[in-house]
Amino acid sequence: MCPLYPVHLVLMYGALVVCVWMAGIGAVVASASEVTLLKVRLHINDTPVDALNIQEGQEKMVTFYLDDFPLQAAGDISIKDENNDHLNHLEIQPERIPLTSLNKEEPEPYSLSGSFNVSGNFLGFTKVKLVLSDGNDQELMASEPVKVKVQRGQRVLDKIFIHVVILMVIVAYINMGCAIDLKVIKETLQRPVAPAIGLASQYLFMPLVSYLIGYGIFYDTPAMWLGLFFTGCSPGGGGSNIWTYLLGGSLDLSVTMTFISTVGAFAALPIWVYSLARTIFQDGHYTSLPYKNIAMLAIGLVVPLSIGLFIKWRSERVALVLKRLLKPFSIIFIVFIMTFGVYANLYIFAYLDWKVALAGLLLPWLGFAFGAVVSLMCHRKLEEVIAISIETGIQNTGISIGVLKMTLEDYAPLGDIAMVIPVAVATMTPIPLTVAYIIKRVQECRGKAGIMKVEVPFDDNDNHATCTLHKNASILA
Repeated sequence: MCPLYPVHLVLMYGALVVCVWMAGIGAVVASASEVTLLKVRLHINDTPVDALNIQEGQEKMVTFYLDDFPLQAAGDISIKDENNDHLNHLEIQPERIPLTSLNKEEPEPYSLSGSFNVSGNFLGFTKVKLVLSDGNDQELMASEPVKVKVQRGQRVLDKIFIHVVILMVIVAYINMGCAIDLKVIKETLQRPVAPAIGLASQYLFMPLVSYLIGYGIFYDTPAMWLGLFFTGCSPGGGGSNIWTYLLGGSLDLSVTMTFISTVGAFAALPIWVYSLARTIFQDGHYTSLPYKNIAMLAIGLVVPLSIGLFIKWRSERVALVLKRLLKPFSIIFIVFIMTFGVYANLYIFAYLDWKVALAGLLLPWLGFAFGAVVSLMCHRKLEEVIAISIETGIQNTGISIGVLKMTLEDYAPLGDIAMVIPVAVATMTPIPLTVAYIIKRVQECRGKAGIMKVEVPFDDNDNHATCTLHKNASILA
């Protein structure tokens, strides 16, 4: 006989009661949650939709149907925009609709209908939820959240910026054609040590370091990681030639490397994308790469340079004028990119955080450092070191943006959001180059200030000749 008899009977009965009570509470909670669910159907242009897809600046009228609506309900329906990034993606009008203004659709089951307008305000992902409240912001019933995608709209400002940049790049390359020397380029190609160092740095180091930086910073956000990786895999940008010229590097080497890296992108870009991109984001369309854009880059480089070379061949005087205009025009181009270009992409900085800023700093700056160190180890001249360093660190972010849009087309606007990475890289890249150019200009001004002109009279006539002396030089009597 049980030593606890008859206490064990009481314990067993109590345990049974507790189990039944817990099961009953669970059933009540489940029943309560089912009751508080607001059944909603959405229609756009008389077509049922499970999600909303809208562009920035676009407005759509959404008709909603409330099924199995309780007859005794009173108050109003609120349409709420719910998201985790706290950005104003949508504009909803009206945000609150009284139940008395809704239309009664069917007597059995009881159903109401109404409508609201939704406008795309800022690209991104959000959700819309319909809530029944008692008129005092007390929620009584709520629908399941409906997913909303706000796509980036076509803006006039973007078109203006793109066309102006294309025009300025064409003019810059024509001027460069007047400044380069085909004999030097030929010698560079015959002894391709310097181009090989630069291209190895660009097509081996940059893709690998962008992949590793992305793994360390954006492991939990694959779209951002993919944007950084595509930026590292892109060929050298046109800005590298301008910065090389301003900083006293070898323009001939820079132009040669830009052309070779652009042509080489037809092979290097798909190799890296097919090798590592799926380890970042498995479901992207990696078979669709912007080869047309790469070809246009190569053509856009060769044709203006050829025009400049033709001008140089026909008229040395005109070529000299255009060559002298290259430096001030390059400064204007850089200022335009760093002002109007940043303003044109200002919207995307809403997604800028410390991770994006860090990635935008690390990728180009590590490229500059690696290119300089490797070229110095190979005993290259200073002009070549400058060209290789700049060509390694500057990437053509336009190519990476195009690849992002194509590979993430089915997940739009994810590609537009991931554009924050190449934009951040393009924004952070000029910072060390600008500092280097200011230092160079200060040194040049000090060098000029250190030279003075002294008039020395001659005994044989009254004319005076001008002698250039350094201010530290001593005149011996």
